[in-house]
This record gives sequence, C-alpha cells and structure tokens, in this order.
Amino acid sequence: MGITIGSQWAARISAVVATAFTFSFSTQAYADARCPHPGQWWQTGQVVTSQALLAQAAEQQVVLLGEQHDAIDHHRWQLHTLAGLHALRADMVIGLEMLPRGAQLILDQWVAGQLTEQALLTESQWNEAWGFDAQLYLPIFHFARLQQIPLLALNITPELRQRLSREGFDSVPAEQRHAIPAPLPASPAYQDRLADVFAQHGMGQENPAMLEHFTQAQLTWDIAMAYGLAEASKQGAFVVGLMGLGHVTYGHGVAHQLKGLGVQHVFSLLPWEQTECNLPDPALADALFVLPTPPLDENPR
Repeated sequence: MGITIGSQWAARISAVVATAFTFSFSTQAYADARCPHPGQWWQTGQVVTSQALLAQAAEQQVVLLGEQHDAIDHHRWQLHTLAGLHALRADMVIGLEMLPRGAQLILDQWVAGQLTEQALLTESQWNEAWGFDAQLYLPIFHFARLQQIPLLALNITPELRQRLSREGFDSVPAEQRHAIPAPLPASPAYQDRLADVFAQHGMGQENPAMLEHFTQAQLTWDIAMAYGLAEASKQGAFVVGLMGLGHVTYGHGVAHQLKGLGVQHVFSLLPWEQTECNLPDPALADALFVLPTPPLDENPR
C-alpha cells in the first residue's frame, strides 16, 4: 500500500531529512584540532580563503548550496555566495527546489519585472507548493531580478512524485514526467541514512514496504532536481541549485544523480553552525562555510 504525501507534508519531510542530516554531522569532534571560526570556509580540514574557494566553485558545471529551510542565516549565506559566484560567472542560472516546474512561467515573469512580490507568491502558489516563510527567500528572488539571473523551477508536484515512486518511471509517459529519467539506485550509505531518518521519525516501521516507498520518493525528488540542473548545464549555463541539506550531504543525493546524467563537475557547499570546538567531517561536502550559532529566536518556524 502506497502513502500519499501532500505539498505541505512534502516540504516538511524535506525539512525532516535536512534536520536529521544536520544533527548527524554537527556533533563530530576532533579533540586535537583547533576551533573553526565563523566567516571561514573549510575544505579538507583547513581554512580556505573566499577568493580561492569561489574561484574553484566557478570552474564547475553545477554548484549545490544546501540549506535548512527555516534557518535565516543559511539563506543569507546562500545570497552572499550567489553574489560572489555571479561576480565570476555572469552566465549563472539559479535552480530552486522550492517550486515545481509548473511555476516556471511565473519565475520568468518575476525576473522580467512583470510581477509584484504578492503576485509572485500568489501565482506560484508558494504557500501550497512550499509552505516555508517567503521572507526567507525573497532577498534571493530580488537579487536574481536585479541582476537578471534566470530562476529555474526544479521540483515536481507531490502527486507526480508519488506516482513515479509508486508506479515506476516506465509506467508514466515521458511527457507526463517532464522527460525525467529513472534515478540511479541509492548507494548503500544513502540507503542507511534514509533508513535512519525513517526510523527516527516513526514513519511506519511496522510496514517495511513504506521504507522502500520513502526511499523511492527521495530518489525521485533527487533525480527531478538533478535533471533540471543537468539540462540547464548542457545548454551552457553555470548552474547553482538551492535545496535542502539532505539532498546535498556526502554527495549521496542530487550530486550522485547528476553524475549519472553525465555532469561530472559538481561542487557541493554547505553552511555549518559552530556550536563547540569541533571540526566538521570533510566528507560532508566539497567545502563548508562556518556560521555563528544564531539566537534562539532568530529562525522563524
């Protein structure tokens, strides 16, 4: 028996996966290492300058910027990173997990200056499609419009995601699935991580089929975004994708699917909140930016 996940629940599950992955990698300590400091980029266990890191990222085909959806500093970091990358690559396209492909015309109209903020949110059905506070994302939307950077809707509707994960890609005509191909199988490490998330949040351990359905839904989510990013990259754009941490960490999610689509130069960047004198796991991403721990009331929920 399949499970149906509506748009609000889909966004919340994305947050659950991202939060679980955040907790899993923010507690690894190395007693003999010095403390990272806010404002530093970390790569392979050492500090890298912003200039060197952004220059390295700008040489890639696709850059992934992970986020915890309700963390305001994550979105501030994304905006600053986008600005730095755009200074190096004017051919940038910004891909968004937040909206399904049906919202593409609305994004085009926004960048063209044809819509107000309210019209953007209403006509894209932001609250129904995503549900997280739009104020967290609007500075990025305004940056794209000011700089005339195309915005790309990467997601698919929860209904299509459920249909693909339940029936299989071969059972859904290509024109009904935006020509998205079937995903590569999850690596054993990704399967283990998804199983941990599934178990931690009580999603139906009594029915093993539900774990398989959950895993297939996550893979469908990953390949949908990867395919949108890959298609833009193959048209010659420098593509930066904004998405939840769970799709980025350890290269298990979207990066894995991008490699299967022939995109070999993928660079994953994550924010990392410094809570104690510890170091992040270097395998988490190609580089991490150290954030200060925000005040308790800083991040809207």
